[in-house]
Amino acid sequence: MFKRVSPFPVILVLALTNLGSPPSGSAQENDPGDKVGQQDAIRRDVDVVSVYFTVRDANKHLASDLPPDKFTVSEDGRPQTIRFFAHHSDVVLNVGVLLDTGTNMSWILSEEAQASRLFVEHVVRPTDLGFILSYAARVETVQLPTSDVALLKEKAGTIQLGGGAIGLQESGLPPPHEVRWPGGGVPVGVTGKPIHLREAHLYDAIRTGTLRYLKGEVGRKAVVIVALSGDSHSESTMEDALQALLENDVIAYVLQIYDAPGQDKCDVLHIFEKDSLKKLAEATGGRMLEVKGIGKLEAALDEISDELHHQYSLGYYPENKNWDGKYRKIQISAGEKGYKVYARKGYYANQPASKVAGQATNQSSAATLPH
Repeated sequence: MFKRVSPFPVILVLALTNLGSPPSGSAQENDPGDKVGQQDAIRRDVDVVSVYFTVRDANKHLASDLPPDKFTVSEDGRPQTIRFFAHHSDVVLNVGVLLDTGTNMSWILSEEAQASRLFVEHVVRPTDLGFILSYAARVETVQLPTSDVALLKEKAGTIQLGGGAIGLQESGLPPPHEVRWPGGGVPVGVTGKPIHLREAHLYDAIRTGTLRYLKGEVGRKAVVIVALSGDSHSESTMEDALQALLENDVIAYVLQIYDAPGQDKCDVLHIFEKDSLKKLAEATGGRMLEVKGIGKLEAALDEISDELHHQYSLGYYPENKNWDGKYRKIQISAGEKGYKVYARKGYYANQPASKVAGQATNQSSAATLPH
């Protein structure tokens, strides 16, 4: 059993579940009608539509104390009446830290371990659960979900030693896909010669952490991914990883690590497919941060920690009661100039489960009534 101390009563969750279709995660300024926008929404039974979001001001600082009357919401361009509004700094959090350990340089692993220790110390409270995975040529559990911060910090320091291996086959996941580099082809260096790719099972780590440790949880759910490069040789594709995140209402933050100019000398080529991980993160309600130097990892994790505990949610009953399963666009505005809202961009208006069950019950009752 996973250890959770004093369970917190969950009413609403971040980027995530209940009150209807969870939010999606890119800035509202993006076109929610594009392909990524369509992937943003989770196909979920809806009655009340709830949207979880963050707001940043013109200086990119979190604006976490705005009152309800500052916000408006529209659906497919039609204004909606906000029925529910809350700040969610106290809602239970389930968070996984996914660490790229595919390097032979102990000082890089040490930096990852130290930054992870500080992150779990700042973000995991007695009502929360945190877990740690490492990934390289395989995905390993460093620490199972727990609310014991001291244990999480202790285990973060063992990433050089590895943990209990989780193969996708042992996890009961689908058979492996054909191995391929994201975007196709083989990356080449400045000389034009192919680069030998290390194994970095990033997408496998996302799916394993999500399906094994977050799928059955309630409350806010998130994964924080420290990546020294893009995925290489995963059994899963990016689409597989994104589907797992969206279907289980998990927000993803990605930290892309690069060498600091003239300082770091990492043994890993920091090769990332353009905007690939950014799209994955934003599609779930998260963000991708570029970290120029492993020494800046702590600051990046602090930024995520702060954001995870400064969320809003609002809910409304959609005026369009035609549950046709079609994609509906959501637009949230913060009223004052300079504020930027980050939220999912829409949902699929599937028939509410309660109504489907009610129809089935009525049909059953009618069939058994005496003539």
